[in-house]
Amino acid sequence: MSRTTTDTCCLTLPLKTEKWQEDRLEKRFEIARQIYNTLLGFELKKYRRLTSSDEYLAVIERIRNTEDDPVGRKESFEQLGKMRRDAGFSEYTFTKDMKPFYKHFKENIGSTVAVHCIAKQVWQAFDRLLYGDGKEIHFKRRGEIRSVKGYSSAGKSGGTEIIFKGEYIEWKGLKILIKENPKNDYEQEMLQKRVKYCRIIKKPGKNKAHWYVQLALEGKPTIKRDKNTGEIKHPINDGVVGIDIGPQTIAYVSENEVGLKELADAVTNIEREKRLLLRKMDRSRRATNPDNYNEDGTYRRGVKLTRNKSKRYLRYQQQLGTIQQRQAEIRKRQHNELANHLLTLGNTFYIEDMAWAGLAHRAKQTEISEKTGKYKRKKRFGKSIGNKAPKMLTSLLDLKLKSRGYEGITEVPTSLRASQYNHISDEYHKKELSERWNIMPDGRKIQRDLYSAFLLQHVQADDAATYCYNKQGLKQDYEHFVTMHDKCIVELRNSSKTIASMGIRRSAS
Repeated sequence: MSRTTTDTCCLTLPLKTEKWQEDRLEKRFEIARQIYNTLLGFELKKYRRLTSSDEYLAVIERIRNTEDDPVGRKESFEQLGKMRRDAGFSEYTFTKDMKPFYKHFKENIGSTVAVHCIAKQVWQAFDRLLYGDGKEIHFKRRGEIRSVKGYSSAGKSGGTEIIFKGEYIEWKGLKILIKENPKNDYEQEMLQKRVKYCRIIKKPGKNKAHWYVQLALEGKPTIKRDKNTGEIKHPINDGVVGIDIGPQTIAYVSENEVGLKELADAVTNIEREKRLLLRKMDRSRRATNPDNYNEDGTYRRGVKLTRNKSKRYLRYQQQLGTIQQRQAEIRKRQHNELANHLLTLGNTFYIEDMAWAGLAHRAKQTEISEKTGKYKRKKRFGKSIGNKAPKMLTSLLDLKLKSRGYEGITEVPTSLRASQYNHISDEYHKKELSERWNIMPDGRKIQRDLYSAFLLQHVQADDAATYCYNKQGLKQDYEHFVTMHDKCIVELRNSSKTIASMGIRRSAS
């Protein structure tokens, strides 16, 4: 498949499906899963043969022993890459290997979807394992395939198997109408663009799955405008904004506004419902598969486990999928609203480059607390990051900026230590995570996250292309920042949405 060089934007529209069409789609999604797993199993056998060979193990050993020899290490890596290519680990080889597997299902899934899309997904999994940060490859379980993408060749508008026909989608004799809104100017203007390819998406619903088509369109997305006035709905204003984002909260400082908010505060309302449903599923699973567990309730080791699922369990599983889908939609909607608000404050954003994956993982080292003498907890911020998705917010913000022709957000290194620096004393002071307030040399109390955002607002690049603080700008804008800071704190104390991690208590009134 040729790589596209033009801009791409997406438009997702619901489908008007009938019962027999939904059954046909379910069947084809299951076939796509089986084809994926078949090719994956075939490639895994090749991978195990390669990694167990003496020559491969010798090259791996040389790489480990040449850490102090850059030249020898480079040669070993080049030899390793050649061995992988000769063994057939490339995108082109994967598409060739797919050809025998899909022919049994050609009435439902053709070559363009199987060879150019499903095979590419399998290669992406191996690419992460061989050249990225992947550690293991998993087979797709029943129901895990949530989307099937069509293939677009040069000069073909709308794909060559899953085809966009204006009012409906056609896929191997299956014609499904699209729910269009002729009064929606945004949709109608987006549909004037050339369709590169189509993707059919399945989303869990309360009683049944809902089906959508996602159109990949050529060009930048249409700017939304007010129907009555014609003004841009989400304008981008000029200005510099500093953002300090954490696992649960975001602090931002601009020229005219200071804010401290909880990320996706509506998401946590679903957690209790989700937790109770998971308990029901666990009880049902234990009752249906009693031989999988010991007398103390732990999993049995060294035996083949059964995977029986009762009708009640399947019903709970569907309810859980609906809850998680609703949670994801609420999170994305709130992130979109917050990103649109931030864009009204400025078009230049500075944010620290955070390693969210590392913060989500449990600690590897076992430590003992000096105060209590007990083992410290190994958990970090995995649950908070999973619920709040701070990286999603920054990615949305970056995408919105670039779609309007701006450079996007600027990620500065954490070596600036925004949480430790004090611009008045020009010193760094390490603080505990529980310390949420900065006591300034002038006696003022400044909320820690807001002060970090204020510092990031005044980041600049020097002649050596490294980032540093604009100390003169910090001194000039400090008094104005304190005024807006105090106003923000008063509003938070009078609000009912204050959380403990902000370090702000509600007012007694």
